[in-house]
Amino acid sequence: MAIDHGKSTEKLDKVRLTGHYDTIYLGHLENLLHHAGIEVERRNQFAAGGMGELPAMDVMPELWVEEDLLPRAEAILQQLKEPQKVSDIKPWACPTCGEQIEGQYSQCWQCGHWLNEEE
Repeated sequence: MAIDHGKSTEKLDKVRLTGHYDTIYLGHLENLLHHAGIEVERRNQFAAGGMGELPAMDVMPELWVEEDLLPRAEAILQQLKEPQKVSDIKPWACPTCGEQIEGQYSQCWQCGHWLNEEE
């Protein structure tokens, strides 16, 4: 009798989300997606040494995600391209000391309290 370990044996197809030659930037994108609960696979991270022998587009570092998560991942990356205007961000009152803080800040300058996503 086979033991079920609770893991699916179904292999999900991965699709290319984006590519960029700046691996630090790709790492930033990967962290944002990971924080949103999206598993990311990096490809071609160390392939740049083949440039010249291989076409540049074939060695570009890339991020790949599961196909069903692609729309959500694209929406997260689109938010980076359309930053929120500072004037659109609402000010908040520090729950610890009551200080009024401008919306673009996530920490109270008076007492050091960090604004949580729930607040």
